[in-house]
Amino acid sequence: MGILGAIKTNFQLDRKYSAAAAKGFHPIDRELYRQFNKFRPLGPKPVFCYLPYNSLTFSFGGQVFVCSYNRDVLLGKYPDNSIDEIWNGPEARKLREHMFYNDLDYGCRHCKYFFDKGKFTNLRPLAFDKYSGNMDAAYPQVFEFELSNECNLECQMCHGEVSSSIRKNREQLPPLPMYYDDNFVNQLVKYIPTLKEAKFYGGEPFLIPIYYKIWDKVRELNPNLEMFVITNGTHWNSKIEKLVNELNFDMAISIDAFEKEKVEHIRKNVVYEKLMDNIKRFSEILTRKGKYLSLSFTVQKDNWEQFPLIINLCNEVNAFIYVSYLERPVRFALADMTKDELRQIRAYMDKYSFAAGNQREQHNAKCFEDFKHYLDAYVENADVKKYADYEFNRDMLLSAEAEEKEEVKEAIPVPFSVLAAWVEEQYASNKTFGQKIPKEILLRDVQALLAGFTEDDRSLLHALIMQGAFEPFMISLKTNTKEELKRQGYDTLERYRRLVAVGV
Repeated sequence: MGILGAIKTNFQLDRKYSAAAAKGFHPIDRELYRQFNKFRPLGPKPVFCYLPYNSLTFSFGGQVFVCSYNRDVLLGKYPDNSIDEIWNGPEARKLREHMFYNDLDYGCRHCKYFFDKGKFTNLRPLAFDKYSGNMDAAYPQVFEFELSNECNLECQMCHGEVSSSIRKNREQLPPLPMYYDDNFVNQLVKYIPTLKEAKFYGGEPFLIPIYYKIWDKVRELNPNLEMFVITNGTHWNSKIEKLVNELNFDMAISIDAFEKEKVEHIRKNVVYEKLMDNIKRFSEILTRKGKYLSLSFTVQKDNWEQFPLIINLCNEVNAFIYVSYLERPVRFALADMTKDELRQIRAYMDKYSFAAGNQREQHNAKCFEDFKHYLDAYVENADVKKYADYEFNRDMLLSAEAEEKEEVKEAIPVPFSVLAAWVEEQYASNKTFGQKIPKEILLRDVQALLAGFTEDDRSLLHALIMQGAFEPFMISLKTNTKEELKRQGYDTLERYRRLVAVGV
């Protein structure tokens, strides 16, 4: 995208952010979004994520989502709903509306969590930027399949929903029912010819019989379809070899350590030597066909020191690294470690550097630097949010605007002297406030902040500030930038006037 395109995108974003505030949406931070747009390999875009306009994920239990990370917004359920009903249903439309305004509050907490920390590498929206022109697609461009939890491994951080072996042996529960059938495969026939991508997850995909039926349909209806499979790498036979040779597969192999003892501890039931042999087999075929191999590494408490070793392995076998940041179960998560422990990990990583010659090496080196940036966010920021802080509450979100309308009070504009007297009362009631921000500095900062507003807007903001609790206001002044505070001021005015205009 050239300079004119970037200017057009910025203009679209300015209008979008203004409209979002007026309509009650909560878009992601504007300045951070500018940084994200600079990071995007395909150039800046006016929408954060194009998955809701292009993708469906068919998951365990017949549940259908927009992607494998947003599990909070259920678009529909097979066989209760057809694929057509799910794609055109009310939940799909609502999610698209939120995403149009770059509002990630409707179930997209996973990406919001990493976006807020500036960790952009491997964010799923980046892979869908190529579909930015398909916001009105009649049919999905991408299908993701998680149709069965059939799996032979019992990885320490995994659970029975995605591993039949864990469900049977660790959780001692009966098998999950299989909802997807031949009728589902028949429904796919309508979509396969126009699909651009299909992705297959597990469980272990090469152990799931219905996938072979889908692959047969792909061979018949769209043999050049771009496909992706993530496997645990433990299976190799003539049938798998034939599939990978004949169809258009990119592949990721999960490997959470390089050293034999560590691999077999984390990924219970894996045979290290067989895994390494299969990685080489898959690499040879994919490299010959010009396809992509990734090694998927889930960083956690007891494997972080393996990260540099996995990057070396990736560079040896012509693979990209794909890094997952485990946040649950919490007992395995880096975010559960102390700051001193995280500083030690950060210092350890500074011992390593990697070649960045070809495209794969550049990607792998970038992911390593991104990991260090992720650690820095926890080490340097005392108030950094944890993953659990982004919990989604659908009912609360849907009723938020109604509650806001009920709770808003009419504000009578007041001069700065009235606000200053109110601040004086707050400091008199709690002596600890002065230890956080001296009263004189707070009043000076408020005056400086509101200097750019009109006199009428300043007077109204004085009154709106006094309607809220003082301590959150004080903390906001201390922790946000001047630009963020100004934007919040304009958002507050727009929201108040919108609610008043509808008779609140």
